[in-house]
Amino acid sequence: MSTDEFLNKSTQATKYLTALASEVILKESPVSFNTISARIMDACGITKSNPKIRERIDYVIRATRIKPAPDGKNVFFWKPGDDPMSYDFYRLPDEGGVRDPDDIHSGEAACAIREALIEQYGMPEEEALIAGARKLGLMRMTPAVKELMTNGMTILHDDNVVTLNGNGMLTAK
Repeated sequence: MSTDEFLNKSTQATKYLTALASEVILKESPVSFNTISARIMDACGITKSNPKIRERIDYVIRATRIKPAPDGKNVFFWKPGDDPMSYDFYRLPDEGGVRDPDDIHSGEAACAIREALIEQYGMPEEEALIAGARKLGLMRMTPAVKELMTNGMTILHDDNVVTLNGNGMLTAK
């Protein structure tokens, strides 16, 4: 698809692009706005973004009528019927490689941390953040990874899923 065809606001082009965005959301939920944009651009053979491209993608994603769910500084989209507040699994890195921390929902980070705590029967909080990040395939604790994992830990604390024992070890329920 040429850039002109992509930007064409005809009903046919819009239907195609909206269906493409919906498919990405259904297949990869929870999925970030940035990932949806990248998948649409890849499918259409568009290699460079510009303000018009971003505006068109924003319109197409909104046309799916799937409500976004903010998560920190990012926006994620969930399959209809999925509840961001009851998220209970995380995705392992796949053959395509490790996802960018900005493309991982903090609910996934919380699940990875919880599993690490259960496997180890508890650990100091900082180690739990690192162990959770490794489960997501994130091997370096960059500022973005630290922010993601800290947001995940906040979810666990807010939901009373973790407790601090007398030895300073965090354990999961």
